[in-house]
Parts: sequence; C-alpha cells; structure tokens
Amino acid sequence: MISRRTFPATGFALTSAVAKPTPSAPMGIEIYSLRREAEKDLPATLALIRKFGFKEVEGGDFYGRSAAEFRKLLDGNDLKLTSMMAAYDRLSRDINSVADDAHTLGAEYVVCSTVPHKKKLTAEDCERAIGSLNRFGANLTTAGLSCCYHPHGIEFGESPDGTLFDTLAKGTNPKFVNFEMDIFWIVFAYQDPVKLLHRYPGRFPLMHVKDIRKGTALGGSPGDVLEEASVPLGTGLVDVAAALRAARETGVRHYYIEDEAVDAARQISESLRYLERVRL
Repeated sequence: MISRRTFPATGFALTSAVAKPTPSAPMGIEIYSLRREAEKDLPATLALIRKFGFKEVEGGDFYGRSAAEFRKLLDGNDLKLTSMMAAYDRLSRDINSVADDAHTLGAEYVVCSTVPHKKKLTAEDCERAIGSLNRFGANLTTAGLSCCYHPHGIEFGESPDGTLFDTLAKGTNPKFVNFEMDIFWIVFAYQDPVKLLHRYPGRFPLMHVKDIRKGTALGGSPGDVLEEASVPLGTGLVDVAAALRAARETGVRHYYIEDEAVDAARQISESLRYLERVRL
C-alpha cells in the first residue's frame, strides 16, 4: 500500500530560468503509470499524483468505482481528468455510456486505445478502423466530446499512401477524429515524432511523453515489449525535448507523462527533474 505520508514535491511546470520557452500546456500524467498502486489504494494514489505537482490526468480504468465515485476522488485531490481512454469494443457496443462517463468525469477527449487486428495491422484492418473511428467521432462530437485514436506503432506498415498511419489520417475526418501521439511507440516503429507532428499539424491534440530504454529492440510487436523498457525521460532513445518543441509548434493541447515500469513512482520523480531543466 502507498503510505499516506507527505511525499516530496518535485514540480513540473517547465518554467525554470534555463527552460524557456515552455510547452503550450501544463504536464499531466496518465494514471495507468501508477496502476499497481491504484489497484491497492486509489485515494492514496491520487493524493500522490497531486503531491507530485500534477493537476491534470488521463485515465480509463475506474478501479472498481463508478464514474461518479471516481470524479469525487479526483475533485477531492484537485485533479482534472481531461482525457478518457475507452476500448474499441465498448465504443462499438455502447458509445452512449462512454459519453456519459466522459461527461461525469469532465473529460474533453475520448481516446480509442486500439483497433481490432492480429499480430500486424493490415490494410483491411485499417479500412475497417477508418469507418469505425469516423462513426465513433461523429457520435462523440454530437455529444460535445472530441475523439482521438492512440497509435501503438503497428500503424506504420507500408500502404499506397505511404504508411498505414497515413491511410488512417487520410481516411478519418479531422472534424471527428484526431490522434494521441505516444512518442515511445512512434520511435519504437522507427518513426520520427517531430516529422510526424509537422506532417500533420493539428491532428495530434494529445501526447504521451515517455522514453525507451537504450538497447531495446525496435520494430516488433508492442505486446512483446517489457515494462522495463520504459525509463525516466531524458535517459533513453527518444529526443524528448525535440518532440516537445514540435508539439508546441503544431497544436498539442494536453501532455501526459506515461511510465509503464514497475518502479514508475521513482522514475516519475526523475522525469520531472529532467523536465525542469530541459531546454525547449
């Protein structure tokens, strides 16, 4: 269980004298980073997130609570959930309940976390996904929400448009569907986050900020990647500062640290210290 003692605040505003200009929005955190802690003691975990200095979070798992109960815990810790992850199956089956939960939580965005596929995403999978995402997005827009899709690196196989991601971007209506960039998975797929952001300005309103351990084998199946491949920002393969600069220039609105390592709480502290001193 997480102790309820006072944790040292590390700050995250990216506003030190040597770290200007800043990103266009404050840094939030994906609650999944602390999933083990949240499963054991959700109230203490949210308190820890606030003591780290975060005010904004992204989530999706309610850890046995209703959306209303989860919102009450967020409010009690002065945390705002701006983005809610939702499974493709749930969006297909009951998008109205997804929208209801998002409204209860105060979310602006609903993010589809993956689309149906086997080991590799195919052109046929991609075409089906385009139809589904456009339908999800139109329904969510009607409900006053914004829809995004979160690529996990499987979307960069070849296609007539360049890559399957290019096909997704071309086929989805930007009025209804945009994307959440996870810089870990973009680099994992041998892509450059900076180039992708500039190729599609405005299509990435959300970003997961995370780093890959040096020496990690790239380009395989995301399901084969070990949790230990997630390392503190600035210590791995990703040029985090360059990605944040490009994000600021191309319309990213919300940033969330995501750390999938077992000792994420310790690594988050290191990542925050990196962000305080990074030059943007």
